[in-house]
Amino acid sequence: MARRFFIALALLIFLPISLCSGAAAGENDTRKASERPANGKASGLSANPHDVDLGVIGPDEESKGIFYLKNMGPGNLSWSTDGPEGWLQTERQSLTGTTTTGDAPQPLKIQALLENGTGQGKTRIYTLLLRMEYGGQAAVFRRETPLGILRESIRINFPGGTKVISFRVHVAEFAAGSVLEVKPLGIDFGVVRAGEQITKRVLLTNKGRDALKWKAGAARTKGMPASSKLPQGRYISFQNDAVVRTSSYLPPPQLRETLELSGVWGEQGGFPAGQEKSAVRFRFTGTGISLFLWKTPEGGPIGVFLDEQFVNTIDGLSDHRERAEVAVADGQLDGSHILTLVGQGGRIFLEGVRVHGKPVQKGPRGWITVFPNSGTTIRETDYINIVLNTNQLIPGIYGDHVFFVSKSGEAEVEVIVEVAAEAQAKYIDVHKYLAGSDYLYITNPRAEANRLQARGYVYLGTTFRLFSPGTPGTTEFFRWFNPAKGDHFYSHDPVGGGKPLAGYLFEGSIGNIATSRLSGTRELYRWYNRATGRHFYTTDQSGEGLGRKGYVFDGIAGFVR
Repeated sequence: MARRFFIALALLIFLPISLCSGAAAGENDTRKASERPANGKASGLSANPHDVDLGVIGPDEESKGIFYLKNMGPGNLSWSTDGPEGWLQTERQSLTGTTTTGDAPQPLKIQALLENGTGQGKTRIYTLLLRMEYGGQAAVFRRETPLGILRESIRINFPGGTKVISFRVHVAEFAAGSVLEVKPLGIDFGVVRAGEQITKRVLLTNKGRDALKWKAGAARTKGMPASSKLPQGRYISFQNDAVVRTSSYLPPPQLRETLELSGVWGEQGGFPAGQEKSAVRFRFTGTGISLFLWKTPEGGPIGVFLDEQFVNTIDGLSDHRERAEVAVADGQLDGSHILTLVGQGGRIFLEGVRVHGKPVQKGPRGWITVFPNSGTTIRETDYINIVLNTNQLIPGIYGDHVFFVSKSGEAEVEVIVEVAAEAQAKYIDVHKYLAGSDYLYITNPRAEANRLQARGYVYLGTTFRLFSPGTPGTTEFFRWFNPAKGDHFYSHDPVGGGKPLAGYLFEGSIGNIATSRLSGTRELYRWYNRATGRHFYTTDQSGEGLGRKGYVFDGIAGFVR
């Protein structure tokens, strides 16, 4: 009797537990069965590895990584990704793929490229590009980042779930070793008179962590290689030094009549950088033309038209940033033509053109001087002067190359100049007047007699000389007036060279000024008083003592006699 009692008691205790466990197991089996296909295998996407370390990269360096994606279930599995969350997608597309059960793992490749930064020191911000490739497709994403370690996740979406994979990259201020960088690689000295001596600068930078020893000189001089070939055509640069770091691009003064842009254009190093659907028209005279551009991971196709007729499509896309010269048209009738470029996706980075039809000659030995011609660069940027002496040159187009050589490689800079027929330059005296704290510089006092009398200007004498209009190597020098501040502002740029000109009235040109050093010229310095917002111009490097009155040096306005 007692035995039967204990058996009954045990059944009462354990039977409900067993039934509950069975019910739970049944529910779990039902739930799992609803997530499984008919053959009982779970679906999903696996990635190996799930975290990729791209290592350390400095400016203009790149690093590559790879994930292998595999379908863990039967049939086909489609997936898509919009890249790292919060990154700007430079092309309007997602990356998609399909994996099939039983296939080998498929590679999803990623490539990080670091571009030069903006700002200084710890506040410097860099642009990081991430290119993702799968099955012949590619998508590019970008973001701004400071120095340091960046960790990001990429979400891959598929029916019924999401797979998260990660990568990390260490953004460094300098690349490994020593890295030579010279900018720009083409220098257009413009049109000058025979006998002039002209100077332009290039920037030499060490992008690496170790010291960089270098030397420089014209082709075929001691220790320098011979140039690969003589330039075949007149190189024309689109660079405008006045718009560097202003975020917007305008053509340089000498191209105002020939270079026309539409759409959204920014600047990179003073060169035009356009968005999708941006367009440019360039008028030239010759028998053909080539285009200089930078191909980048953000680049896209560019439609090319000559005289309104479609010619070709140039692919501006590349795994890394690279300079390219692309032939557009040749063998045309020697005459006026119009080159039109239209962005068709991605970004456009233009440098300039080469116009064919006129012969390019080599200058005599010694006509190019480089100084300094050697040095050791660690972290700083060095400014290297390239000087052309046109004393022995007859009218025509002259070109050659300057080499920069180091153990980290070499850079070849193309130099070109057009020598115009010699003519006697005409100089214009510039007269300085003062009313209160407003300095007025004019070249024709008689024409402005009413202004001088009405505002009580006091004559201070002749201060420097400008060039007459049309003088080769010079451009117009413009004047603005702000009646509220009582201030006159001058610039060779028709929009002020990046200066905020709200409240200023445009008053036209007072003569021509040289934008690079011509023989017999000197710097015209601009000084600025932050307290009053007024400007002062002088050829005296010390500012004629106005530093004691709150004026600070504000740059070189140009070169004058």
